[in-house]
Amino acid sequence: MIDLSVVIPAFNEEKRLGPVFDEVLAYLSRGKESWEIVVADDGSTDGTVRMSEERAAREPRIRVVRLPQNQGKGAAVRAGMLAAKGRWRLFRDADRSTAMAEFDKFRPLLEKGSQVVIASRHVPGSSLPEPQPLPRRLFGRGYILLSRLMILYEIRDFTCGFKCFTAEASEGIFPKQRIERWAFDAELLFLAKKAGFAIEQVPVTWRDEPGSKVRIGLDIARSLYEMALIRLFDLRGLYR
Repeated sequence: MIDLSVVIPAFNEEKRLGPVFDEVLAYLSRGKESWEIVVADDGSTDGTVRMSEERAAREPRIRVVRLPQNQGKGAAVRAGMLAAKGRWRLFRDADRSTAMAEFDKFRPLLEKGSQVVIASRHVPGSSLPEPQPLPRRLFGRGYILLSRLMILYEIRDFTCGFKCFTAEASEGIFPKQRIERWAFDAELLFLAKKAGFAIEQVPVTWRDEPGSKVRIGLDIARSLYEMALIRLFDLRGLYR
């Protein structure tokens, strides 16, 4: 088993993925850990797969996992995390909102035995030097409040795209995942808590980067529906 897998879910990320590869590779090359990068393509129709495969041809520690059609970020994350081989498995967004160097804050917790470590923009010590536009900030805070009330109150940030699971936690959580779009993060953390994995929340520096695919009106309705599904699935015993 290798030390660290970095899983990057991607849907039509041709324009943003190149700088992300450069940043992640620069970070990993400085360390002593064995590593891999897994690009989990969610049925892209642009040059995302071509670009990723070109990188993989030059660097054998890069792999591409492809979904046959667009299914949602949650589906891509699940495919990438289950394909990963690392004892630590970090999934991060295909942008540079959270720098790869923030993983330095995760490592001590993982080495001490933490099973789930997540980045948070809303715990003491976090910094947002380039915040999101006001409509997205309001939507994000509303979503977090709903998630805390409906799913896990102790979690301060569900959607920051920088989360690490051990191999044991990944293999115990991701096969049970059912939500494939907006509320998949909330479901993963709900499953982690249900399985008895402690969740560490780490403050990070986060910068807004253009290119979000959030559609505020549609995603508000979808997130409410999916959070209700999480509770329904649990009541029906589908997470056993």
